[in-house]
Amino acid sequence: MVSKRNFVSIIILLLIMIFMFMFSVVLKQRLNDYGTNSYAEDMEEVQRFRQEYDALSRKFEQEATIIREADQNPQLRDHRVLFLSNAGNSDVAETVKAWCLYEKHPLMTLSTFKGMEDEELDGLPGIIVVDGLSFNWDQEVNTLYALAANGACVIFARMPSPSVVSKNARLRALTGIKDIYSENIAIDGVRLFPGFFVGNEESYQDSIENEGRQDLDLMIPWYVTGEGSKTYMMGIVNDRTRKSEYLPALVWRFTCGMGKVFCINGEYVTKDTGIGFLTACLADRDSYDLYPVINAQNVVLASYGGFSDENGEALNEIYDQRQIALFRDIVWPSLVSMEEKTGAKMTLMATPQLDYTDNKEPVKGQLIYYLRLLNEGYGEAGISTEQLSSIPLSEKLEKDLSYWRSEALNYALQAAYLEKPEHYTTVKQALPELRTVVVPSQDGMPVSYLDDVVTCQVATSSAMHHTFSEDMDLKAYETALGYSNVVLDMAQVSFPEGQDWADFSRNTSKNLITYWKQFSGFDQTTISESDARIRRFFALDYTDYRADGEIHLHVDHFDQQAFFILKLGVGEIHEVQGAEITDLKHDFYLLHVKEADVVITLKEHKLLIR
Repeated sequence: MVSKRNFVSIIILLLIMIFMFMFSVVLKQRLNDYGTNSYAEDMEEVQRFRQEYDALSRKFEQEATIIREADQNPQLRDHRVLFLSNAGNSDVAETVKAWCLYEKHPLMTLSTFKGMEDEELDGLPGIIVVDGLSFNWDQEVNTLYALAANGACVIFARMPSPSVVSKNARLRALTGIKDIYSENIAIDGVRLFPGFFVGNEESYQDSIENEGRQDLDLMIPWYVTGEGSKTYMMGIVNDRTRKSEYLPALVWRFTCGMGKVFCINGEYVTKDTGIGFLTACLADRDSYDLYPVINAQNVVLASYGGFSDENGEALNEIYDQRQIALFRDIVWPSLVSMEEKTGAKMTLMATPQLDYTDNKEPVKGQLIYYLRLLNEGYGEAGISTEQLSSIPLSEKLEKDLSYWRSEALNYALQAAYLEKPEHYTTVKQALPELRTVVVPSQDGMPVSYLDDVVTCQVATSSAMHHTFSEDMDLKAYETALGYSNVVLDMAQVSFPEGQDWADFSRNTSKNLITYWKQFSGFDQTTISESDARIRRFFALDYTDYRADGEIHLHVDHFDQQAFFILKLGVGEIHEVQGAEITDLKHDFYLLHVKEADVVITLKEHKLLIR
């Protein structure tokens, strides 16, 4: 039996526990300032970053044809890039232009070396990118060979046609091609070796586990490279009689005299992910490389419903739940579980109503409910423009914002999802606080300025599927920018077509956990956190050099923090001053720069020829 004293003690303890629980809940509710956006950006900072970016762009235009005073110091490297092409508006040209913008390379373009004097050739940049399909090899190959032999880094963004290569011995000598087995042949897959991209090595070949993922172009010229070359990507041929050194090279490096020549055999640089191939090549030209990145991993829930009972009858037949209950009791808990497993921060782009013609208006209290949950989980809310009705977008936005302001008048709506990029003007007029927009996957720059105050972030993946080309694209984005932007179209949940939430959730969660795990060294961000980092990324410039067992980095226009990737080919890191460092594996490191000047002290080893 329990004594009276013990019984009273137990009752008192229970009352104390109940009080503490209720008090914590009440306190949590009181302190949860869900009606405001904690990620709202200061307008003065936004304008300052844009001004610094514009000034930097003008500076790069001037520096493209002249060596900066700092670069005349033999310790500091010349970051200028020369692009060789007689087709200035090609897809390759646009990719090279974007790459130079991101990596802070002043860019000059030439269509020919013809007529240039020796002193002019001596003053050319030490990094040369060539569009091999848009260049006169009969007249120019000797000059390019001489520049490479004297120490220039040459990157073939596209190889010349196999017929040109086969007829030009000097071109084969420049690129390290020993033999051409076939000008066009089908291979069985692609092998990506470790250390070229950030992330894991891969074998992109059909198997039971990879069923349905093969979508790479497997028709290629079969080049066999000779001594002095290093292969980063190779074709897989299921003919066991062939030795690996005779398999087709897709991306390789060849040492030509004092210079390095990188060759990309395929159309990889004709789209925006080509920035990753160019970055990866340049990162392996020397004993080290340093370049700025954004360091942002976003998960955006586009067109998130759950605010009205639209399509309720159809959803009730599938889930035995109408829309509001479905999103609250099934969808949201699944998303939170995914968030906990991946560490992601969610940006919820709300769609109060996808179809305003059904007369089922958004329900009071639902937006507040999700804002509270987002605030507790360090997420963010924005608004989506997707709709199923045919009313003008301006009318839809007016209705959406009327509901929003009735629920959370003081919440700064500075992020929006644009189903169609051409809707930008209408959205900007409706949202004066707009700072960044997310758009579906498309050709062009993954991050950019739309105007003086608004940035654009393109979806890099849907995570609903993950083909071989999508995996390669992800590695390219992460290598060049430390950036990914996963956009989940939640309108497919409100109006399902062919798959239910269980399939949607299972595929998305599996892909995020499986394929993004290798990039866990990068930060998870909301879309506005990502936007702030993009602005700093665009505004900064830098210089770097290596001497006496140390790598020195100076960041111009440093503001609070910056992020760089270090590719270290020779030596080991002993100490870092002015930054925190994260090992991304395979000689890649992420620097979280906290001071304008960073010194990386190395454990030096004997320099080997790589």
